[in-house]
Amino acid sequence: MKLDVAIEPIVTDNTAFTVLTALRQLGYAELERVWRADHLLLELSGDGSAEEVVARLSRAEIVFNPNKHRLRYAIAGVRAARGEMFEALVRDRDENNDRLVATLRTTFGIAGLRALERSMAWRLDDRAGPATMKRLEWACQALLANPISQTYEIRPAPEYRELGEPASAASKRVR
Repeated sequence: MKLDVAIEPIVTDNTAFTVLTALRQLGYAELERVWRADHLLLELSGDGSAEEVVARLSRAEIVFNPNKHRLRYAIAGVRAARGEMFEALVRDRDENNDRLVATLRTTFGIAGLRALERSMAWRLDDRAGPATMKRLEWACQALLANPISQTYEIRPAPEYRELGEPASAASKRVR
């Protein structure tokens, strides 16, 4: 099983505001909102449920602080029910997560964790609604990703939900 995890700031996100301002100055005048989250893609083996893994991850202060973040998750590959919403995942080319995987396995009890990828997830909203794939591509090339040290992928946004929240409630909630 692969699990998408988004760790969003619940305090004012100055980085997202700076990106909003910069993209407007670069010509995206219709831009109204920038959403940013640390993104983890966990590759898991074994019989553990997604809820169990997320519950353990929510106690891992090396990736999540409940005073500053909201942790949401989705089973990888499940698309958003709200239509065509896309997100950009920006990754460092040379990132090595072996030590983080080992720590999450041993210290925080996520025994079935086989691999982990880290990235920054970005979503953009303009006056017409969620940004198109083409607009996100432009934003990545213009500002969000450094072509020398980072890669990016634009994909349909998953339907994230919070720990303990039923799937039906997640689809009714607006981001």
